[in-house]
Amino acid sequence: MESVFFLGASTPRGFVSHYDSLFDEVRYLTVIKGGPGCGKSTLMRAIGRAAQECGMDISYILCSSDPDSLDGVILPQLGAAWVDGTAPHVLEPRLCGGSMNYLNLGECYDSAAMREKEDEILRVQRKNAAYYPHVTACLASADALRGSMRLTIGTPAHREEMAAIAECIAISSLPPVSDPQEGFVRRFLSAVTPKGLHFCQGTPAALCSRVYVLRDDYGLAPLLLEVLQARAQALGHACIACYSPLLPDVQPSHLLIPSADTAVVSESALLPYNAPCFCRIDLNSTLPPKVRASMDFYLKAVSALLDQAVAQLRAAKRQHDRLEALCKPFVDFSAVNRRTKKTIREIFGEN
Repeated sequence: MESVFFLGASTPRGFVSHYDSLFDEVRYLTVIKGGPGCGKSTLMRAIGRAAQECGMDISYILCSSDPDSLDGVILPQLGAAWVDGTAPHVLEPRLCGGSMNYLNLGECYDSAAMREKEDEILRVQRKNAAYYPHVTACLASADALRGSMRLTIGTPAHREEMAAIAECIAISSLPPVSDPQEGFVRRFLSAVTPKGLHFCQGTPAALCSRVYVLRDDYGLAPLLLEVLQARAQALGHACIACYSPLLPDVQPSHLLIPSADTAVVSESALLPYNAPCFCRIDLNSTLPPKVRASMDFYLKAVSALLDQAVAQLRAAKRQHDRLEALCKPFVDFSAVNRRTKKTIREIFGEN
């Protein structure tokens, strides 16, 4: 079984990371260090391929600045994770050594030769970093508009209606569990990326055979999912709470409950869910036409701001690609390959 998530995303507050949640999820954690182009993502993909050959479950963590690249790989059956621990998602082991440690691919650079390009590399790094305040500004403006929408739909009547729908889903799909589990896992199922709004659509069905889809353009789903998460946890289910980049840690926008074989995800015009589903529920229709019409301006403005955030991320990605091109000639990839093979042997044995 293979799932795909983000653990960090660009948000109205800048980059928000849920990487520290891994401390409660896994026993063995390896933090990979190293600059652009040194093979961190390649190493993690190699771990994923080896795990797949062994028939293990795999959870891939995508990079929101480049969804074609990996920021992490988690092997739940081993209770182990390997993650990129470089900025902006800096992660440090709580206790270095033993079950948590570093893997430093920076050692595979020819540092002496690289110094000749150091000034140019630093200039490109600054150009790359200069785009992110613009991304944050666009997302903060979009969130301010969504905040006005949340005021409109956050009335007691709307909350009661969402709670009633949540209770119906709970009654039909959330049986009590004999071995209750505490807590929940934080993830992003979507992110604003240089390739547009990225939605990990295959993950809900990969983890749960019953997928409810909430059609929600106006921000009602988080009200429903907040209630449903509390209900699921009260029944002893472990939840994967997936947040929106515009609401990075307040209320979930998607809720995966593997112990109930149930996922509840929200979709919108900007982020449609095109995978098969068990049931669709139109939350938009719970709002009077006049209320929906009053918020259409906000939706158009939010869409334009998200488009601009994507454009800024795309420009930043071009600078990051230049960084990789500058750094790769100084990487000893034979050393990286040896380190990768050694890591695979340490995890899976000689075979």
